[in-house]
Amino acid sequence: MQSKIHVYTSGEPMLKVNAFIIETAKELVIVDTTLTSSDSKALKQQADSLDKPIAGIILTHGHPDHVAGTYNLAPKGDIPIFALSSVKKLMEETEEAKHKQWAAVFGSEWIPKWVYPNQLVKDGDTVKIAGLNFNVQDIGSGGDCDANSLWLLEDDNKAAFIGDFIYSKNHTYMNDGSILRWIANLEKYAPVLKDFKTYYVGHGASCDFASISKQKQYFLNYCNNVLKATDGTGIFNEESRKTFEQTMLTIYPDYGCQFMVALSADAVGKELMSHSH
Repeated sequence: MQSKIHVYTSGEPMLKVNAFIIETAKELVIVDTTLTSSDSKALKQQADSLDKPIAGIILTHGHPDHVAGTYNLAPKGDIPIFALSSVKKLMEETEEAKHKQWAAVFGSEWIPKWVYPNQLVKDGDTVKIAGLNFNVQDIGSGGDCDANSLWLLEDDNKAAFIGDFIYSKNHTYMNDGSILRWIANLEKYAPVLKDFKTYYVGHGASCDFASISKQKQYFLNYCNNVLKATDGTGIFNEESRKTFEQTMLTIYPDYGCQFMVALSADAVGKELMSHSH
């Protein structure tokens, strides 16, 4: 039986994060678990409606919008939860700060306790869950944080679960990683991903190989316009930030997550200037 992939897109309006339920003949695999209490409970409800047990949960990376909801799927951590050791470490190092940063913003929707991975994997592993084989690629800090992974499903779907490696028609979060390493990783993993038909991403519609070059072009446009808006200094003032933000919104008028344009500007400007001498 070819597995069936169900997409859950959160109702939370800022990020509209995706999670995925992979259905096999007898069991389910969950990939990422959303951010808020309501969305993770809705994800659990969708999984329960399929009337099959959850064989395992995969966490692609350690940002709250992909891991927080694990609490409502497996509050006791008694389901296998798979991730890189670097993802677990990042969760441990950032959980307290994320609670302080976001608890007041999300109020009762914020999940105050994270459940950690209990099945650690490494680069190149083939992991069998619910009879499905997943090949794990540890892409390191070349993504939207310092610990990222690709999970390549080796069945007839030819599906790649890539977390936030690509933002499909969404502005991109670049505060916690390195944009230059990210560009390099897009080049590095393109030959690997070329063999996979559908990319299931953390934000936006599922996409394909053409999205790699689109993501790369987005980064180049972003960097170019950071330098243009700041006269090559990478340092923004109020006026130049507004100019930069409007330029990016004009280039990509139909992209979601518009708040991320200005959010990442200082981090990218600082990174670009650190390589200028």
